[in-house]
Amino acid sequence: MILTTTFLCFCVASAINYFRTRRQRSLIKNLGGPFSWPLMGAMHKLLFLKPQNFFQRSHEYLAKYGAVTRLWVFHRLFMPLADLELAKQVLQSEQHLETGYELMRHWLGGGVLMCDKNQWTQRHGLIGSIFNKGNMLPLTELCRQQAVLLQLTLADHAEQRDVFDAWTIVAPAVRDLMVLTTCGVRPSEGYSEAFTCLTEIYRKRFLSLQSVNRFTFWVSSPLLRRRQAQLIKQLNDEHKEHIDRCRRLQKQEEQLKAGNVVVDRIDPLPAQWHQSLLEILLASNHNPEISDDDICAELNTCNYLGYLLCSSALCFSLVTISRHPAVQQRCLEELRKAQREDQSWDVRRLPYLEAVLLETLRLYPPQVIVGRHLTEDMPYTHSEVGDGTLPFGAEIYVNLFEMQRNEDRYLNASHFRAERFLESPPEIYSFSMGPRCCPAKQFSMVLLKTLIAPILLNFELLPYGDAPRLDLRLSLGSSNGFQLALKPR
Repeated sequence: MILTTTFLCFCVASAINYFRTRRQRSLIKNLGGPFSWPLMGAMHKLLFLKPQNFFQRSHEYLAKYGAVTRLWVFHRLFMPLADLELAKQVLQSEQHLETGYELMRHWLGGGVLMCDKNQWTQRHGLIGSIFNKGNMLPLTELCRQQAVLLQLTLADHAEQRDVFDAWTIVAPAVRDLMVLTTCGVRPSEGYSEAFTCLTEIYRKRFLSLQSVNRFTFWVSSPLLRRRQAQLIKQLNDEHKEHIDRCRRLQKQEEQLKAGNVVVDRIDPLPAQWHQSLLEILLASNHNPEISDDDICAELNTCNYLGYLLCSSALCFSLVTISRHPAVQQRCLEELRKAQREDQSWDVRRLPYLEAVLLETLRLYPPQVIVGRHLTEDMPYTHSEVGDGTLPFGAEIYVNLFEMQRNEDRYLNASHFRAERFLESPPEIYSFSMGPRCCPAKQFSMVLLKTLIAPILLNFELLPYGDAPRLDLRLSLGSSNGFQLALKPR
């Protein structure tokens, strides 16, 4: 009786699921993909997917089913995509801007990464304004100061010549730099610890069936969920303290300019040379659409993205350069020629180092997957699968890692060759494309060049330890760390 009832319930659920998705299925009949079982779809393809085997299984999947595919899991339609022709139409669309990153909703919801498409233009403009011409010079100086601190930390490892994980040194330096850029102050010890712990929680949740959605996470991990909520609250409480202090300081400055007497004495914010993102957001806070919670979400989003993506890019750059002695020597010669009397560099006069960084970003894009969640049908044209319509509700995941290793677009695509960006620079998509592309692209390149230049000038990077074993935990990483050693020059 129990078996019969179970079978009947399964049949009814399968029928309901089929009729519910019938329209979507009719629109994607021209696309290939794995066999879909009743109700469960192709869940078997995701069942054993882990951060450590993502790239192998992803490559095998695309080789078998093609660069434009569909994959059903229950009622959800996933579309793994590694085809540039269709990826450009999706990512450059002005209408389809929802990213669908539900995993980060509690922490980053309301920020530029996940905000409603009607708010996107305003938010993108506000964040982009921090990188205007007048603010880039102070930001570059801020990066240079952080580079000095990073160099001092690395000096201890250089004296011992031991093999170490570059992430443990680089990531905290980048984290502090991001918070200085967004909040205008160096993070407290409690903030730094909470931020790092929260990031690690989300990285562990990624590609975990236990945390595949908010409901399963709520049921299966109550203690971890509680810890996550506490850390988010701790970060936002500190953000709100900065917001209050900034507001009081701005009010004091307005009173002084107006010639009024200031009654209350307040402690000023620490001295800074650049305009922070927080100041820009507060200056636009006359708009009721931007609340304090939205400001916290923007600060969280920019800190999180800058921390993970720039740390990943810098670590892969260091390890890659250490394993290419000729590249390291050419970078060193360029840096010595471009060095000023005050021991700094004009980062615009480092074309080869920039080419090395771009080639590293091509081979190892920190953001491997760019997502879009369609809230309406999207017509498309394609030279191979034909013209068609991507249906409402489709979850599209563009695989930048595979796209940028396509032999049809890049000669010797799997080999490191920085000269390709000096001869006839190809397109790279590590900063995404279209209206939701990274607003901090220019600053990211300045940051990477400013942080890596003194390291190359003062230390020889030695290719000791094991090569990185690629894994995917929100950003591109290495399951065995980023192993290398340093030798003082």
